[in-house]
Amino acid sequence: MPFDPARVKLATSFKHAGTFFSLCQDADGRLLAGSDDFAIHVFDPAVKKTDTVAKWERHESYVSALVALKQGGKSVIVSGSYDRSLVWWDAAGKVLRAVEGHQGWVRQVVPTPDGSRLVSVGDDMLVKIWDAASGKFVRGMEGHATRTPQGHVTALYSVAVSGDGKRIASGDRHGEVRVWEADGGKLASTFQVPTLYTYDPRQRKRSMGGVRALAFSKDGRFLAAGGIGQIGNVDGLGGPIHLEVWDWKKPEARVVTGAKRQNGMIGQLVLHPEGDWLIGAGGGGSGFLAFWKVNPLPASGDPKKADVSEQHQKFDGHAHAVVLNPSRNELYVAGYRKVDVWGLGG
Repeated sequence: MPFDPARVKLATSFKHAGTFFSLCQDADGRLLAGSDDFAIHVFDPAVKKTDTVAKWERHESYVSALVALKQGGKSVIVSGSYDRSLVWWDAAGKVLRAVEGHQGWVRQVVPTPDGSRLVSVGDDMLVKIWDAASGKFVRGMEGHATRTPQGHVTALYSVAVSGDGKRIASGDRHGEVRVWEADGGKLASTFQVPTLYTYDPRQRKRSMGGVRALAFSKDGRFLAAGGIGQIGNVDGLGGPIHLEVWDWKKPEARVVTGAKRQNGMIGQLVLHPEGDWLIGAGGGGSGFLAFWKVNPLPASGDPKKADVSEQHQKFDGHAHAVVLNPSRNELYVAGYRKVDVWGLGG
């Protein structure tokens, strides 16, 4: 049965005293969530309890990125943090190795499809590729501006890898997206999504927004970029959800959309395995899960007039990270004071 967002329902929640910023699921089915208390909290959906079953500590600040790998038949977890480090853990929470990932906040880490490499981005404005097994640095890609157009400090928020592993996309604070060749690091394309960047030149003289989430289409031809639209007050998130889907080779925007009756910032995008629906999670005044039907895409034309089906669900508190489990037909969402388990129907 095809995926239907109307059938998505909350099943259970794992509670937490703070905020989770990152999430992954290991080969044993456990959920691992990175927190603002500098720890990784381990939950087991197979155990009928909603408390942490283990707590791993090593980082010195927020755990903002998590990846689960399988190496030699065993689970390995890699975490990234505001403390600039990347840490490899075994399934019992023992530290295998730790390296300086970036000279700045490690914002996101994603694996290549075969799990052999990791790709990270940080506030040093570099995209870095790592050997997943050894932790050795492979290569870096630079080109994102180190300052906003107004001369302020910027950030490199998001990274995505295409399903065939051949392309890497990265997105920064002032709305620039770069697509790189994974082998060799050559720049393949670049384009701007200016609506995702707001600058207040008067009262605050600061910026808000940026490309907070990226996701390739199933065939790798299109690239979705998400965040928040133009904001009236840069001290808050009172702006519209904003999503654009680009034919990145041209480059050309094919869809420009948002979510009806819901404001906030998209923090992560994941593509449903069927390839038809894009799932976004984030928050503003309240949290949300949003669903856009992106296959087939509308024919070329005014991207703002593209007829893309959209649905959304309320999430209690800001949602920061999302993981899909197709085998169990479940969606896991981490955010403010909890990790939610949502059934996808079927």
